[in-house]
Amino acid sequence: MTGVQTCALPISLNPWGAHVGDKVVAVTPFIYGGPDGAGGAWISPYLYGQYGVTERFELLAGVGATVVPPASFDSIELMPRYFFSDSTGVALHATWSPGAIELAPEWHGIYELGPIGLTVNAGWAPAIGLGAAGGFSPGSVYALVAPEYYFNDATSVFVELDPSVAVDGSTDPFYMEVVPGVSTSIAETHYFAFGVAIPVTGFDPSGIYGGVWYSIAFGGSDDG
Repeated sequence: MTGVQTCALPISLNPWGAHVGDKVVAVTPFIYGGPDGAGGAWISPYLYGQYGVTERFELLAGVGATVVPPASFDSIELMPRYFFSDSTGVALHATWSPGAIELAPEWHGIYELGPIGLTVNAGWAPAIGLGAAGGFSPGSVYALVAPEYYFNDATSVFVELDPSVAVDGSTDPFYMEVVPGVSTSIAETHYFAFGVAIPVTGFDPSGIYGGVWYSIAFGGSDDG
C-alpha cells in the first residue's frame, strides 16, 4: 500500500462507521493528493454512495480515479454491510481494479464511551487476477483503527492507525500509516473530515499525502 489505496481496503481517512440509517441515502466524495516523488503531484478523487435498505442492512458503491498525472480510471467498489447490533457489523468489500478483483470480508466495529469514540475496520483482501495474468493471490490482512475525541456533538479530532500485513510472501510484508485529522458536521446532515496520512514503515516524505471528504445524508424511514 503506497500512496492512495485503490484496492478493497477501506481508504485512509476514517474507516466506514455506523449504519447509514433505514432508507437513508448518503453521498460522499473524497479527494486525495500528494507529491509523486518526481517533483510533481498526484490527485485522486473517489465517489461513494450508501443506501440503508433496512435498519440492519445497507449497500455501498464507489468509483475511484486518478486525474493528475496521468488520468486513469482506477476502481469500482461494491460493499453490502449487515449490522448485528448498533456497534458490530460485517461486510463483503468487492473491488474491481484493472487486472484484478478483490473480495474482502471485513468486520466493522463502532464504540463510544463518553466523548471518546473508536471505529475499527478489519479484513482480509485476497485477489483474483483477470486475463492472461490471472491467478489467485492471498493479498493482505489489514485494519483501520481510529480513536476519536469529540469536543461536542459536531467537532472531533482523530488519530487513525492503518496497519497491514501482506500474506503473499512479500519480503517486506508489514506496512503502516498514521493519519491525524479533524472532522465536523452541520445540522447532522453535512459532514466533513480532513487528514494527513504519514507512512510509518519505510518513511519517505514523498509518501505523505492529504485527504478530505464531504458527506451529505438525506431521506429516512421517518420521512414517509
